[in-house]
Amino acid sequence: MKKLIASLLAAALLAAGLAGCGGAPASSGGAAASGAASASSGAADAGIAQQIVVARNKDAALVDPTQTSNATDLMTVAWNFEGLVFPANDGTAIEGALAESWDVSEDGLTYTFHLRDGLKFYNGDAVTAEDILYSLNRAIDPEKSIFAGFLTAIAGIECPDDTTVVVTLNAPTPDFLSNFTMPCCAIVQKDSGESGDYKDLVTCGPYYIADWVKDQYMLFKKNPNYYDPSKAVTEEIKVTVVADDSTRLMEFQNGDIDLMMSTPRNNLPQLSADSNYKVEAFDTVTVNYIGFNVEAEAVSSKEVRQALAYATNVDDLIVGANQGYAQRVTTFTDNLDVLRNTGLEGYTHDVEKAKSLLADAGYADGLTLTLSITSGNTTEAQIAAILKEQWAQAGVTLEVTQYDAATLTAMKKNGEYQVGLTNLGRTGPDSALALSFIVYNPITNGMYTGWQNDECESLYLASCSELDVEKRAEMWARMQEIELDEAPLIPTYVNQDVYAMHSNVSGVQYNLFLGILPYTMQKTV
Repeated sequence: MKKLIASLLAAALLAAGLAGCGGAPASSGGAAASGAASASSGAADAGIAQQIVVARNKDAALVDPTQTSNATDLMTVAWNFEGLVFPANDGTAIEGALAESWDVSEDGLTYTFHLRDGLKFYNGDAVTAEDILYSLNRAIDPEKSIFAGFLTAIAGIECPDDTTVVVTLNAPTPDFLSNFTMPCCAIVQKDSGESGDYKDLVTCGPYYIADWVKDQYMLFKKNPNYYDPSKAVTEEIKVTVVADDSTRLMEFQNGDIDLMMSTPRNNLPQLSADSNYKVEAFDTVTVNYIGFNVEAEAVSSKEVRQALAYATNVDDLIVGANQGYAQRVTTFTDNLDVLRNTGLEGYTHDVEKAKSLLADAGYADGLTLTLSITSGNTTEAQIAAILKEQWAQAGVTLEVTQYDAATLTAMKKNGEYQVGLTNLGRTGPDSALALSFIVYNPITNGMYTGWQNDECESLYLASCSELDVEKRAEMWARMQEIELDEAPLIPTYVNQDVYAMHSNVSGVQYNLFLGILPYTMQKTV
C-alpha cells in the first residue's frame, strides 16, 4: 500500500497537465462520429495532395513519451510513436499495435505479447529486444517517467527474443492493460530518448517529426518503414500553431489552413452553412466542471457549492457557449464510462432551491464570488457570461478575471482562486487512472480544489486491486455519490471535439483518448 501511495504522489506532474486539457463540446445538435473515421471521402480518381496543413491553438511542450503531460503533447506523441497495444478509437477495446496478439496467464500475473514480424524504425533499423527493454524500463522508472506511478503493478519485463515480450505483475491489476496503452509505453530506439531533443528520438509510428520550429509549426513525414502503409496516406502533415481564435479562423478562410482544430464555437453555424467547408464532430470522454477552491471561505461550505450547482442551467451552457456540441453529465465521469453511476441524476436547475441553500449557509443577503478564466478563450468567456446571469438570479454576484493559461494553472495549483473552469479526460478504456485525480487527494489536491474525503480515498485504494467487476463498480458508484454531494466540482457536460475543414479534406479519424489521428487523412486536388 505504501508503494501505491508513493507512486500516486509521483504521478502529480502528469495530472497537472491532463486536468484542464481537453477538447470541446457533445451532441445536442452536432453530428456525432464517436471514435470513427470521417464518413466523407475524396473521389477515387482524384489526386492526393502531398501535404495537409492542420492548425491548433498551442504547440506541444515536448515529445518525449515518458514526459508528455498534456493533451496537445499526447496527440503529438500518438502520431509518431507506437507501443505494443493501442486503445480502440471508440474506447470499447484494446487493439494490437506493435504486438499482434497477447496471452494472459490464469492467475492474471503474466502477460505475453507476440510482436509483428519485420518491425522497423523510421530510419530503417530493425526493432530489437534491446529497444523494447530500454523503452519499457524507461517508462516504469520514476526517475525518467512521470507515468511510472501508474505502472507500479509491473514487477518485471523480459524479452526472450526480438518478437516476444513478457510482462510480470506483482499482483492482479484490473486496469493494467488499459494503462499499458498509454503513450509512455511507446517503443523508441535504445538510448535515443535521453537528450530530450526530437531530432534524437528514433520512433516507429506511422509518421515521424521531420522539423519543429517551436510555437510556429511541426512537420510530420510518413514513416516509409511502418508496418501498415494504410495508416499513413498523406506524405506530409504540417501542424501550425495559431493561438488567437480570430486569426486562426481568418487563415482557415483564406485557404492557408486545411483543417482547423479548436474551432471557435460561435463560428460553427457560419462554417456549417458554407459548402466550401465541412464541420465534423466527435464524441469525447472529456468532462467539464465548475471547480471550487474549498479552502476559500466563501465556497468552503458544501451548501454554497450545492446552491451554485442548482443555480446553474447546464442546457444554457451547452447551447449558448457550445452551439449544442455537448452532452450533459450527471456525475464526475463521462457518459460512455462503464464505471458511471447511472442512478445519479445530478443537479437540476432550481433557483429557489439555490436561494434556500445560500440562506442556510448564512448568505441570505447575497454573495460575491470571483471566477477566474483563461484570457483569449472565447468558450470560457461565454460560459462566464452565462453563469454571471444565471447566478445573479439566486443572489450571487459573479466577478470575472482573466489570466494567461500558464498563470491560471499556477494559481489553481497554489489554491489562489475561488471559482474556476476545468476539465478532465481519461487516458484509456479504464477510467480509474484519470478519476483518481479527483477522489484521491494526494495526487492533485482533488484536482486543485483542496477537497479530501476519507471514505473516497479508502474506496479508491481498495478498488486498485479489486478484480471482481461488480464489487469494483460498486466502489466507484459510491465515490460518485460522495463527490456529487460534497460538490467540489460541478460536472456540467462532456465535450465533442469539433473540426472545421475544407470540403476536399477527408479520412479524419478520432480516438477518444488521443484525439485526432493522421492515418487516413487526405486532401484531394
